[in-house]
Amino acid sequence: MTVTAPLPRSPALSPAGAGASLTGREHVRLGRNNQDGFALARRGQAIAGVVTDGCSSSPRSEVGAQLSARFLAGWVATHAAGAPLTEELGRIATDALCAWIYRAVSTLDGPPTAFVELVETYFLHTFLCGVQIAGDALVFGIGDGAVLVDDALTRLDAGPRNAPPYAAYRLLTGRRPEPQVHFLGRARRVVLMTDGFDALLEKEPSRLAALLDGELFRNARTLQRRLNVLAEAAPPADDATLVVLEGA
Repeated sequence: MTVTAPLPRSPALSPAGAGASLTGREHVRLGRNNQDGFALARRGQAIAGVVTDGCSSSPRSEVGAQLSARFLAGWVATHAAGAPLTEELGRIATDALCAWIYRAVSTLDGPPTAFVELVETYFLHTFLCGVQIAGDALVFGIGDGAVLVDDALTRLDAGPRNAPPYAAYRLLTGRRPEPQVHFLGRARRVVLMTDGFDALLEKEPSRLAALLDGELFRNARTLQRRLNVLAEAAPPADDATLVVLEGA
């Protein structure tokens, strides 16, 4: 499936990035927080963006989703600025994320048996990470969602029983989920989306093109405002979060 959207160059900022998020109507109905997270980081001419989706059965997964997004975006932007993009960067970044989660949880007060509880409560989430530098892009992640690179859309399956893997499983079990590389090559625009966009991509993909049309980066709130307007007509059932990266 392909979605085509115009790809304007931003005169205000290059490279550029934007992110936005909506709380799904089910979480609104239940009085729960948005369990997605996103972050952007720029180091020189490298820009990285991350979207995360917390485990719905965990009571506070939005905490880890937001913190992990911020850590991973900064780590990847820093390391991408100093070397060519390769698939290995995705593997090393995932190792760094899990090591950071381990250190963060280990500093919290409680008996050794609390470690598992804390990871399961706060840090079970999927992630998609994209980075661009000098016209090259890398996209990798663990879990579901969707990736749009220029006009090529890839939708990612959640796996059996709608139970995607989580990177933090490495800290809890013998399982070792590895990141998948979804794109490596030349690209002008990368869009990362959590699975809250699944229904829109299935039924009304033209709305995504409209969301991304025209100038996105002159005002930091433009993407969020557009997403709010879209949700007035068709509010997503699940939390819906996206990050847009545009290279130099």
